[in-house]
Amino acid sequence: MDIKVIASGSSGNCYRISDGKTSLLLDAGIPFKQIQIGCGFKTSDIKGCLVTHRHGDHAKAVPDLLKRGIKVLAPQEIKEKFPACVKVNPLEYGYLGSFEIMAFPVEHDAECYGYALKSMETGEKLLYVTDTAYVKYTFQGLTHLMVEANYGQEIIMDNAKQGKVPLFLAERVVKTHMSIETLLGLLRANDMSKVRQIYLLHLSDLSSNAEDFKRQVQEETGAEVYVF
Repeated sequence: MDIKVIASGSSGNCYRISDGKTSLLLDAGIPFKQIQIGCGFKTSDIKGCLVTHRHGDHAKAVPDLLKRGIKVLAPQEIKEKFPACVKVNPLEYGYLGSFEIMAFPVEHDAECYGYALKSMETGEKLLYVTDTAYVKYTFQGLTHLMVEANYGQEIIMDNAKQGKVPLFLAERVVKTHMSIETLLGLLRANDMSKVRQIYLLHLSDLSSNAEDFKRQVQEETGAEVYVF
């Protein structure tokens, strides 16, 4: 599976995936022009976009995608604003091109979903999870993970004590985003035997340690790990 990170972080999130037959976007939280650049100005082959939730850093370009005839799967909160979207039905299978897709609810301060995708072309299975405190579901046969590792628990606590991060913001992050410690628990709860690549996403500028997070996940899984 080909995975391209176009943008990741609080300023915007957007990823392009392809199994060689179908290309999809995961989130669209940056201006459409940047998506075009990230896709090499080949957006005509984008079959659809899966949006996790309504926050601008994940949904900014939704109206532009719709204008260009790109199918957008999104939560009800987004469909209410943009009726042309297709409402996500959690825990039900759907299809976009050669991908089988299942959305599942996660823990955020807005209606938010993760996505499990299986390529009917290659048999590969991808888990995409961002902006959630934890995931209560488990998955079998995964080959690729794109998952949030926003902060380290000790790092964010120290930042709050030192006044580098406002206490109210630290409390919100802990309730709505995934720590490296929670991610490691998620990895241990799931079948990692076939996982080849793991992409760590949405790392906090102040409350994460990219090198250390990468080392911990590599030691836990033995997979290739990329950090964004």
